[in-house]
Amino acid sequence: MALICPSLPFKFTPIISTLFLLFIMPKPIAIAACPYTSIFAFGDSLTDVGNRVLLYPNHSHMGEPPYGETFFHHPTGRCSDGRLIIDFIAEYYGLPFMPPSASVMMNGGGNGSSIDGGVNFAVAGAAAVDSAFYEERGIVNVDTNCSLRVQMRWLNQLLPIFCASPSECKEKLKSSLFVLGPFGSNDYRRALGYGKDIEEIRSYVPLVIDVITTAINDLIELGATTIMVPGILPDGCIGSVLTEFESDNKEDYDPDTGCLTWVNELSEYHNQHLQQRLNTIQHHNPDVVIIYADFYNATMELYRHPEKYGFISTLVVCCGEGGKYNLNKDVGCGDVQVKSCPEPWFYIDWDGNHMTDRANKIVSMALLDGTCTSPSINTLCDSFKKSAYYI
Repeated sequence: MALICPSLPFKFTPIISTLFLLFIMPKPIAIAACPYTSIFAFGDSLTDVGNRVLLYPNHSHMGEPPYGETFFHHPTGRCSDGRLIIDFIAEYYGLPFMPPSASVMMNGGGNGSSIDGGVNFAVAGAAAVDSAFYEERGIVNVDTNCSLRVQMRWLNQLLPIFCASPSECKEKLKSSLFVLGPFGSNDYRRALGYGKDIEEIRSYVPLVIDVITTAINDLIELGATTIMVPGILPDGCIGSVLTEFESDNKEDYDPDTGCLTWVNELSEYHNQHLQQRLNTIQHHNPDVVIIYADFYNATMELYRHPEKYGFISTLVVCCGEGGKYNLNKDVGCGDVQVKSCPEPWFYIDWDGNHMTDRANKIVSMALLDGTCTSPSINTLCDSFKKSAYYI
């Protein structure tokens, strides 16, 4: 059975010095002129900034060293050696890192000022669809049942702290950015792990997207006017998938990247259907901005052209032990005997499921400079300068 998600309210009594690396490091991102005053984020381990560790302290390896070593210099509950994409988005808009919603819960709800900059509801291991659906099909989520629906429930429970009335909420949420996901990878990869064939898993895609659609419509009803919805990453390139589904058939692999083609095709299938749905939602809500964030192609750029960005290792995992991809299913990053590589900034893959701080930064730049967002987030920011927010 999945670990049960709690309901609210809770009450609980490397300095890089080489000239080469300086040359290849991304340039700092300029602060945007958008009027976002807060960010609300939902998702899984790609977005979780500490909820999993707070909710399930005995089932969370990301709360142990060497997680967080590069940027924070200690574990924070993030599944990386440093920051996540959501952190770079917050930095870009000049906002503080969002607190994990569980920390707000455990403080008895905190106060309005504690969440003025937004809240992060993401939980590592979360799927879009509730665990009950998959358990009926013999797919057990042993990680968590903190699905998107559960995370949305948390938002509704915390909103009275953020704003005093529905009308005030609508006003405050107009200047908030909502980041919804990515969602879907855990739905599909967990089914793959239980031996479900690819055609059955493809049949889950419409259901996953229906759940995302419901969340978007609920956010719009609450007063959200800017919602970023990321597509899922190329899961066929990550160490855990490459290790679990290692094949002797060369045709299973992309000859240019070494990624598993059939897994990436599943990611693309999801992303295509998601974009089609987002276009429909946008058509029916012309006063709301729905932004598709192309995590897939922003990340594939690193695998296709690693040398362009200074990566020495693409598919090999930085924090792992053994095997072709430096990954062993019996021990992983966060276990005391597993050490990280000495220079994680040369790696894309941190622990077999998540990217390094530096890879996250480069992907974030591709989103925030408008290259991998549709519509271009830069164009939106320029238009905001002329809006009522600046009058």
